[in-house]
Amino acid sequence: MAEADAFPAALAVTVTQLLPALGSSRAHPPFAVYQNGEALLIPTRTYYDRERLLACTRLAGDAGVIALCLGTRHHDGHLREACARQLLLQERAWTVPFVVHLCGGYVLEMVEIIGAALPAWNTQALARYLRDNRAYVATLERRSISYWSCYYRHQYPVWDDYPGRRTMAALRALQELTPR
Repeated sequence: MAEADAFPAALAVTVTQLLPALGSSRAHPPFAVYQNGEALLIPTRTYYDRERLLACTRLAGDAGVIALCLGTRHHDGHLREACARQLLLQERAWTVPFVVHLCGGYVLEMVEIIGAALPAWNTQALARYLRDNRAYVATLERRSISYWSCYYRHQYPVWDDYPGRRTMAALRALQELTPR
């Protein structure tokens, strides 16, 4: 399954064991990023059965966290948000691509939740990921501008007041952190 390419090779066994429990899902074309030198292909959307996915998110260890990651790509925005909230409680470096992708999204509530969590969440792994994916972060920033212009300009007439802009600025600041 394509979802296996969304995670580092070190998780291959766990992902392979988890995917049958999730059932089948068609997936939209993936977006490509790098993490710790590994190319990852993360689906833009998944269509797992909601109850099966939720049951898998309650599994212990990495399997439950992998299910949360895939849940952040789910077609149901409410489920995406619930999974993102739980994922922000994790400190595994390999969860970073799933959270960061939501920062360039159109669901402002999720952008705000993530933006508020960024200063204290997985800082070193996040900074490295952002440095390794500069072009991708630029794409997220362009998306954020487009969503503001199309959907939120009336609510936030000044770009600097838009929560998506503040979240992207926080990502850019983290991107410039000096590695330890």
